[in-house]
Formats: sequence, structure tokens, C-alpha cells
Amino acid sequence: MNRYFFDINDGRNERDDVGTLCVDLHAAVTEAKKLLPAIAADEVPKDGERQAITVLISDADGQAVYLGALAYTGTWLIR
Repeated sequence: MNRYFFDINDGRNERDDVGTLCVDLHAAVTEAKKLLPAIAADEVPKDGERQAITVLISDADGQAVYLGALAYTGTWLIR
């Protein structure tokens, strides 16, 4: 098992100082893919019509190994 760190930016930076044990990088990426929509479900309704959320995965050596992003854009068609 390897430790990976998931730093989140959803308008503010949240550094992961604990990390998560994953079998390999592919398993860590799968976790990031699950994490992004879970964060969006909570954050997007709070923050207007444009929101970008990123998860940066780093390995135990501090090397960035993957960046996932999810963007939301809403446009009012009537006022």
C-alpha cells in the first residue's frame, strides 16, 4: 500500500497532511474521481454560477502525480 495525498481547491486550498493508503496510483485516481462529484454536490449550490474544483494527488515523496478537475457553469436564460 502506498500513501497518497489529496489536496483540494474549491475556491480555497485545503492541504491533505494525513494522506490515504491506496494499492497503487490507479486506485488513488479512482478515489479522486469519486471525491470530485461529492465535493461538487456540496459546494456548487453555495457558490454562484461558476465553480471549479480540483484534486491534486501527490505521492509520499511530495511529487504531484495526478490532477483532476470538475467545472460547473450555469447560465440564466430568463431574468
